[in-house]
Amino acid sequence: MLNEQYSKPPQSSSGRSAQTKLHTLHAVLRGRVFDGKLEARGKTYGFVFLPNQATIVDHKLVLTGRMGFSVPQQATRFVDGVRAGLMATQGGMGVSPVRRQLLAGTAQTAQTATPDQKLEQEKGPETDLQPGLHAFEPPRYDDLGRPKVEATGSLAFVGVLYFKLSPIDNKSIGVPLDMSDVQLGARLAPTDDLARDLQLLFSDVVLSLENKSEEETSLGPALAALNKALK
Repeated sequence: MLNEQYSKPPQSSSGRSAQTKLHTLHAVLRGRVFDGKLEARGKTYGFVFLPNQATIVDHKLVLTGRMGFSVPQQATRFVDGVRAGLMATQGGMGVSPVRRQLLAGTAQTAQTATPDQKLEQEKGPETDLQPGLHAFEPPRYDDLGRPKVEATGSLAFVGVLYFKLSPIDNKSIGVPLDMSDVQLGARLAPTDDLARDLQLLFSDVVLSLENKSEEETSLGPALAALNKALK
């Protein structure tokens, strides 16, 4: 037994040549374009997703549009008719956008104040408890007894959209990754007016889908406004 030799089973050539599977693309909304990058085999590839239509399929938001992939030292390659089905969302953090506050009729001075004014407000009333301490307002609660925090209810807005993309033929775009089952994580951190408008429109559609009691009256106008902006 000690002298018996064992050899490793031969590896199949298909296993060595199998392409790495890409699971998620990450992008940021700029204007009406989701813009991002990915890396494969030491090279960086840029990509964009430009949706031009929004529909509701099985009570879920579906975007349809064109994707472009910039391959190093080659011309940008495009794929038309890419479908992105919304799987989940992540709520935005911090104070709700001012325009959403105005629509909800809850805009407050503290939320729209200048940086200098905010610093003054944060000082709070003077107290004799201990230097640096001040009294805080008691928490507010909704009808169900849950504490009200920033950006909830009518002030809520979407921070990230998670889509499932239709299969993409990676060979046609020159990317050495298997893109047959990939997700798109689209972060909404707008720095321009169009992206800010789209963030609010995406939020309106998502909230309408979540609030079934108002879906029939609010989803149609919200979806129409989103499609108008995407055009």
